[in-house]
Amino acid sequence: MSLISELQRRNVIRVAMAYVALAWLVVQVLDSLAPLFGLSEGTARLIVILMAIGLLPVLVVSWLFELTPEGFKREGDVDHGALANRESAKRLDRAIIAVLAVAVVYFAFDKFVLDPARDVEMATEAVEQARDADLLASFGEHSIAVLPFSDLSPDRDQEYFSDGVAEEIINLLSRIRNLRVIARSSAFSFKGQNLAASEIASRLNVRYILEGSIRRAGERLRITTTVIDASTDTQLWSENFDRDFGDIFAIQDEIAGEVVGRMEMQVSGKMPLASRVDPESYAKFLQARHLLSRQNNTDALEAEHLLDEAVVLDPSNIAALLLYQRVYAQKRYWGLMTRADQVILIREVMNRVLELDPGNAAAIVSLAGYEQEALDTLEGALKASSFALKMLPTDVGANSVAAHLLSRLGLYERALGYYDYILGKDPLCAHCLRGLMLTLMAKGDYVQAMDANRKYVAVTGGSGTYNRGLMQLLQGDAEAALETIEASGTMPFVIAQGRALVYWTTGRIGEYETAVADLKGFIGDEKYANYLVRPQDYLAGVYAYVGRYDEAFEVLDTLIDPPKSQGPVRWNTDPLFKSLHDDPRWLVLLEKEGISPRQIESYRLDKLFPGPGIVPAD
Repeated sequence: MSLISELQRRNVIRVAMAYVALAWLVVQVLDSLAPLFGLSEGTARLIVILMAIGLLPVLVVSWLFELTPEGFKREGDVDHGALANRESAKRLDRAIIAVLAVAVVYFAFDKFVLDPARDVEMATEAVEQARDADLLASFGEHSIAVLPFSDLSPDRDQEYFSDGVAEEIINLLSRIRNLRVIARSSAFSFKGQNLAASEIASRLNVRYILEGSIRRAGERLRITTTVIDASTDTQLWSENFDRDFGDIFAIQDEIAGEVVGRMEMQVSGKMPLASRVDPESYAKFLQARHLLSRQNNTDALEAEHLLDEAVVLDPSNIAALLLYQRVYAQKRYWGLMTRADQVILIREVMNRVLELDPGNAAAIVSLAGYEQEALDTLEGALKASSFALKMLPTDVGANSVAAHLLSRLGLYERALGYYDYILGKDPLCAHCLRGLMLTLMAKGDYVQAMDANRKYVAVTGGSGTYNRGLMQLLQGDAEAALETIEASGTMPFVIAQGRALVYWTTGRIGEYETAVADLKGFIGDEKYANYLVRPQDYLAGVYAYVGRYDEAFEVLDTLIDPPKSQGPVRWNTDPLFKSLHDDPRWLVLLEKEGISPRQIESYRLDKLFPGPGIVPAD
């Protein structure tokens, strides 16, 4: 009898096939689930090696023993011609077929369901790694986050001062062109969290962390600072400054100088220095800025009062004068000031700044913006934004405005370049993440948009969930969309839109009509009459989505007559309106708004927006 025949008679080949099929299935499942359970590559590799080694003893056992209805027996004691033993062989064949069937099903599931998801995840990781690599190439290891300083004052009433000093150090270090400094909004988002410096550095993609504390008692200050190298989790430098309150500016200069020195980096030109003003005027400026961060009308008025006092104490306090712009913006938002008065007062205060510092970029940008805005056209807004980039090419705010305008024009790839640049400097910037999310939604990249949405929701603590629901709907999961929309907590007319969209999609026409009626009811509500985002925008979105095109165009036409340079014009990039793009009336709307292809080409955007961090040409 040949060896092959003997192997078949003893069921060795059957056992080998079953073992190999089962092992292959285990390896495939392990490959998918290992990351979920935190198994390292070494552990997974060990399991594969053990299964490979295990094949030999399994084959030896199958050669020497036979599985019969009475249990395992030595092969020589088995009657292979008996009916029961032939049935045992058949059962083994059926087991092999079952294992192979499961393997084939899993292969199909892995290939067509899990594989695409892994590809998307890998693509996302590749984009993030590429951005990190670009940052590393641009700045090397010269990157730092300045965390908010702790208030150790006896009454714990100097938080505005401790936060303010940390922010001023951020501003000081940001003036060094070859140093990557994380913006305040991202660095301060870790306030109150008991996280290791290495963990914060990892989240912000920086090498160094500066942290400290301030104790102020009357005219005496004690400031403690520490620089940590997160790559080695070691403390590079720590020092206590026991000085008079009037020495605060010298202390900031010394801290910035030590930071640069410990990084062993070369600074082109002179090291930037903190501006000297009256110390009490400086303290009132810091307190006013702290109040404005609370975003309410009472604090805005108190902040204005503090700035008035700061300027009386020191009329040369440029930082205090520039801060009036935020005061007036908040007063306008809360209905405490007219638009005309806002423009007049800002022009007045910016001209005062330019009398003190004729080259002040922030004041020049502000005045230019309001001059262009007076034209009330998109072209004016584009020119103002480009001018801001020329004066402040690396500024997060200036680049953010450019990204928003480019996205509004439908130039998504260009806009994404600016958002990548911004988020490299300010990775936890809420409005930047929201802009990125909306741009990706408009582009139709819902997977990446969902990732941006998750980060945005995490930063804001909940805001942004309505857009998640909208994306779930557009990707075919209407039930999940409704649950998300109902829990979003956004404005009621926005939720009414979401309900209408879901009810139409799921064929619940009666409920759809009710939701549309509710949405129409909000249009006449005085409460929403002056909102930048109006119920009409959302009603038009419903009409476009469900195919009521005539009604959609009728509403849209009223929304852009006359066109406004500062309005949201959300319909142009809203995915709900994509069904209108092939209608001839769509081009008419674009022309009215000044964003048709012909008009966009005339703006010479290559010259106005050559790229993030690049100074536009004259």
